[in-house]
Amino acid sequence: MRAISRDYNIWIAPTAGGPEKQITTDGGQGSRIRHGVGSYVYLEEFSVSQPVWWSPDGKKLAWMRYDETKVEDYFLQLDQTHTQSTVLTQAYPHPGANNPVADLMVYDTETGVTQTMDVREGAPFSDEVIGHYIWAAQWTKDGAEVLVRRADRLQKHFDLAACSVATTTCRSVVRESRPASWAKGEAPRFLNDGKRFIWTSERTDFRNFYLYDLSGKQLARLTRHAFDVVDIVKVDEQGGWLWYTARSGDNHMLVQLHRVRLNGSDDKRLTDPKLMHRVDISPDGKFFLDVEQAHDKPPVSRLRDANGKLVTDIAASDASRFATLGLKPAEFFVFTSADGKTPLYGQLQFPSNFDPTKTYPMLVSVYGGPASAGLTESFVNANPLAEYGFLIVKLDARTNLGRGRKILDTTYKQLGVAEIDDFAAGIRALWDRPYVDRERVGIYGTSYGGTVAAATILRHPETVQAASASSPVADYRLYDTAYSERHLGLPQTDADAYERVSLLPLARQLTGDLLIYYGTSDDNVHPKNALQFIRALQAAGKSFEVQVGPDKGHTGIDQGRMMEFFIERLVLDRTPNSGGSDAPISGPSADPG
Repeated sequence: MRAISRDYNIWIAPTAGGPEKQITTDGGQGSRIRHGVGSYVYLEEFSVSQPVWWSPDGKKLAWMRYDETKVEDYFLQLDQTHTQSTVLTQAYPHPGANNPVADLMVYDTETGVTQTMDVREGAPFSDEVIGHYIWAAQWTKDGAEVLVRRADRLQKHFDLAACSVATTTCRSVVRESRPASWAKGEAPRFLNDGKRFIWTSERTDFRNFYLYDLSGKQLARLTRHAFDVVDIVKVDEQGGWLWYTARSGDNHMLVQLHRVRLNGSDDKRLTDPKLMHRVDISPDGKFFLDVEQAHDKPPVSRLRDANGKLVTDIAASDASRFATLGLKPAEFFVFTSADGKTPLYGQLQFPSNFDPTKTYPMLVSVYGGPASAGLTESFVNANPLAEYGFLIVKLDARTNLGRGRKILDTTYKQLGVAEIDDFAAGIRALWDRPYVDRERVGIYGTSYGGTVAAATILRHPETVQAASASSPVADYRLYDTAYSERHLGLPQTDADAYERVSLLPLARQLTGDLLIYYGTSDDNVHPKNALQFIRALQAAGKSFEVQVGPDKGHTGIDQGRMMEFFIERLVLDRTPNSGGSDAPISGPSADPG
């Protein structure tokens, strides 16, 4: 059988063809009920697109039903470059407003009966109930239960729950709680028996692996690290091993391969902690392919045995052209966070004609969202933007992942404050370098990075003179519920947090040069963000530039136009010095290879 969601209703039909059968009838745009199609906040924040799952025997069908009747609509005008425009209507929940109600449904093809699973364990839908959000269902191997992940509205409690098809009752299998910030969880990794699974938890303030069974019993603590595990690479049940990666190198960016027994004993790191590793385990578990590198060391592929001993070199990167072109390796540096104690990292890249006796303008590339990747120790190739005559900088922040939850938790209700202060600290850390012109610094980013770019020039004008902010969230009261509330709470009770991180009241502080870009068809960070920011800047009597992407979605400004802006503002509009007078303005002067 195959399942179809048509006009927000579920239909089934024989795979080989034949008459279709309509299973639900209450779905539709008019009724504001969706069957098998993700509601906006689930699509964007929980990666739910087609929430439909067949049971292992193909006799039962599970799917998500979303009731959007109490969710306010947002109307986004599309096709504005056409003679006649159209409108996208989104049930888009804003912080503090009504969310869609999600339910897990199960249909039995043999009896024709549809049941609603009691995902909230008898409790009504509310902000506090664990089951306010429900997503990512999967059947157990025996088909007796459907597993779902669920959370309360503020996502302080995260559950793996099992729903019985026979009784419709649901029970918590594993629960993660972090009342002082927000809880996180991932999909369970099941062993072959379909009953035992590997669970990832941050309950010790670092990501570690645990072995559970479906009764909820913890069978083993597989890892006991004061650093984060990253991913499961291979489970060798016959040999009794778990192969996984972890941030156990000389810094948190240097990901290493480990092996531990499935009872939690004999944990061993198998790779060189001075390098970052990407690995692939052989089917028999006797060897692994190790691609090792660092920010200044191109990748090398090596074959190693199960204990990490080198068997043979396979391939090495040819970096001769990099050197021939005179391209400079990236430099990593360490600076101290704005909290005065947390060590953070920065990455600095140079133009190929770099002369340390001259001074150069600098561009800072930012994102900085909570638990985002930040910097990595992957080999850093040449940056074409440096060839315009700029130093190019990327900076770490306490919001970046990899150091455990205690550091990340310090950013709770400080979204747009903590990371901005860290980026400013990173820029200041470069002031004592004689070739850095601290009066010619630009910053740029898109989406969360656009918010960061704008916030930095507004909150720390002493560090940045020009900013390009693409698709920025101007105020988190304009963004969606799940993301905003996870990091800031509810605006009804945490209004000060929302006000503190908003760009709008900061508009009057603009002293530098600001370029704002937005797409008119952005269905994620709606155009109202840029428009409200523009209105606030105009009300404050500020001069700035705006670039619009007609009928563009959640996008960034054209790179050529961005560089034109920075060259105009940081090179041509400023008195040339020994470095600026030599800076090319027509484009990259060397092939980055």
